[in-house]
Amino acid sequence: MVEFGPERRRYGRFLIQLPVEYRTDVPETGEVHQGQGVLKDISLGGVYFRGKPPLMLELGQILTVIIAAPVSSLEYAEISHIQARGEVVRLDNSHRQNSIEPGVAVYFLETPTFCRPSNLA
Repeated sequence: MVEFGPERRRYGRFLIQLPVEYRTDVPETGEVHQGQGVLKDISLGGVYFRGKPPLMLELGQILTVIIAAPVSSLEYAEISHIQARGEVVRLDNSHRQNSIEPGVAVYFLETPTFCRPSNLA
């Protein structure tokens, strides 16, 4: 039997698949890079998503994550997205994961907020 150490996460995760977009400055050029992917889980502390290549992300890079939140009560209030700034804390190699979409773990640097599509950064 395999035993695992104590859970190190501060917050519980909510496993859910939703569309996600991210925006970040490319350090070498200063250009804005945008990408898309699929959210795999979210917590009060961060998110994990699978991104569509090419991922121009590095550990420690700051990005804005935008998650579509198709919840009928949110749509009624004209709020349909969750947005937060975060830091890339882990990049999963796609070859190790047997996936063509590499994984990205992001630690929130600020509290996520609900927003309208017109208010997205």
